Amino acid sequence: MKLATLALGLVACGVPAGGAYVSAPSGAGGAAGGAAAESSGAAGAQTEGPRSPPACRQSWALEDVPAGDARVLVVCGNDVRREPIVVGAMSRAIDPGLESAHDRVCSCASRMAAPQFVDLVVTAVPDEGRAGVETSEPEGELDPGVAAAFASCVGKIATSFPRFAGGACPGGDKTTFVYSFDIDLGR
Repeated sequence: MKLATLALGLVACGVPAGGAYVSAPSGAGGAAGGAAAESSGAAGAQTEGPRSPPACRQSWALEDVPAGDARVLVVCGNDVRREPIVVGAMSRAIDPGLESAHDRVCSCASRMAAPQFVDLVVTAVPDEGRAGVETSEPEGELDPGVAAAFASCVGKIATSFPRFAGGACPGGDKTTFVYSFDIDLGR
């Protein structure tokens, strides 16, 4: 079974990427792989082609990241903390961004030269029902021209989902989740 390699980096806090590497097994959603994981697989199939990298044939849902291997930044006002991935509010907020990123990255990878790794940052605000995804500066890219063209193709991604209380902040404050990771597009 092929595995996609994801890496957690704290790009949102200005710390360079390159944290722990985690592997996301292929297949539809994990234990709680609800609609986001199911539609990710279906949508991913539409963007797969003969040039699609192996990572595009796998789920990028948070539920598929092995427990303990990755962290998500939880932002509550001025308080920022790293927490392990938790299936629930965290995955419900981040997975729509991951699904959109999966579709866009794989679409770009199927039609143009892609760098070895793509660094992505998902920022999700469940109280507002929105998630955004941006590429971040790749670390140690051998061909900066390829990386820049690919990042331009991916662009900024915005997605929405039904609003809900994030519940990770004391006193009912608005929760923001930030998940930073690398996708191995090695062929």
